[in-house]
Amino acid sequence: MKKWSFKCLLLSLGLLFITSQEETKAAEATQLYGLKDSAPIEEIIKTLEKKSLEYNFIEEIQMLSVEGDTSNRALDKYDSFIEWSGPEQVIEVETKTAMVPQAIKEKTASLYDSWRWDINRVTNNGASYGIEKGNHTVKVAVVDSGIDFNHPDLASNIVDPGKSFVPGITTTQDYLGHGTMVAGIIAANGNLQGIAPNVGLVPYKVFHTDVADSMWIIEAIVEAAKDDMDVINLSLGTYKSLKNKEDQAVIKAYQRAAKFAISEGSIIIASAGTDGYNMSNPKDLSEQLGEPNDVQIHLPGGGLSDVVTVSATNNLDQLAFYSNFGPQVNIAAPAGDYGEDYKTLGNIKLEAMTITTYPLNIPQSELSQYAGFEHGYEFMIGTSLAAPKVSAVAALIIAEYQEKYNKKPSVNQVKKYLYEGVSKVSAPRNEVGVGIVNAYGSLKAIKEGK
Repeated sequence: MKKWSFKCLLLSLGLLFITSQEETKAAEATQLYGLKDSAPIEEIIKTLEKKSLEYNFIEEIQMLSVEGDTSNRALDKYDSFIEWSGPEQVIEVETKTAMVPQAIKEKTASLYDSWRWDINRVTNNGASYGIEKGNHTVKVAVVDSGIDFNHPDLASNIVDPGKSFVPGITTTQDYLGHGTMVAGIIAANGNLQGIAPNVGLVPYKVFHTDVADSMWIIEAIVEAAKDDMDVINLSLGTYKSLKNKEDQAVIKAYQRAAKFAISEGSIIIASAGTDGYNMSNPKDLSEQLGEPNDVQIHLPGGGLSDVVTVSATNNLDQLAFYSNFGPQVNIAAPAGDYGEDYKTLGNIKLEAMTITTYPLNIPQSELSQYAGFEHGYEFMIGTSLAAPKVSAVAALIIAEYQEKYNKKPSVNQVKKYLYEGVSKVSAPRNEVGVGIVNAYGSLKAIKEGK
């Protein structure tokens, strides 16, 4: 048996990125403005152009971002038309790092099938495929780092190149890995099979380096809704203060974007976060964050009532040790952890983790090589991999409903079938919501006309 030294492998973007001072300053140099419907937009834009300030206006949610507005004074004369304002802030993805145990038990069964316990949980060991695998008329927006267009398990399901919202970057090819991991959970169709292996994928790129401006994500949500995306997956998150006026601007911007998406018929699925925090009370959450005098929320997942917030469970159907939890959690999905002995004894059980697709243009990890995987598959855990399981089931619900009733279900109807089809587990409601997402249960309910 080959021995491994105990170390971390950064297979992707890690738990949380450490934001550089330069990135933070760049974000703070951009101001966000929520404008009233009566605001004289053309006049405001002329004022900004006169001052040689770069700007971006999202008409659908009356939101404006202004670069270089460090004094927050660019629109002083239009104060009466501004509902709120504050500096831009960065947001992060929510995936845990994969850890290599001291020794790895070699697998002799069918290589990729032997690692798909999480997919089996959601599909009832593949039974859901017999009802619905999805189709390309139903599309999931992956708001993330892009998708690897060359991955053999994903290429046939990428129905549109999507769009990049990262300034100066036009491609939506994935150079970080996170978006490709998310996409594989949803619609891989090759060595790995996702929950919805025939559904359409569209990348909306907001990560190119390790962090994204909130404005990019907000703009991507709006654009995805305008593009008639059925499902919008947000495997990312941040913490914001309810007391801090500057944070409130970002919170309100997300609220506007989410409401617009829902009004356009897009359901938003978001991860709960990977810090193991109890989100029940904003004051208590702030104390866990080391800010005892503040009140904070996690968003988009947890902080926005319009989105479906997803926590992560392990292979024992319990809350994963890293998953945030609280009454804000609507539903859970299996995303793995390091096994039942990790927290008490530090022992890591590789079988408790999950595997997913990974870009071919990023070097393969030692762990993946040793397990015998081809280039393009990696071990990972995290709420980032829980949210797309729910997104995939939402897509299947829409596909099956359309086939049965010849019309698209409303967002509330999709939620109804998501929640009614879950696997009930003994974990508390504030940890897993209504239960663990189950594609077979949801599809069966539609098929039986419930």
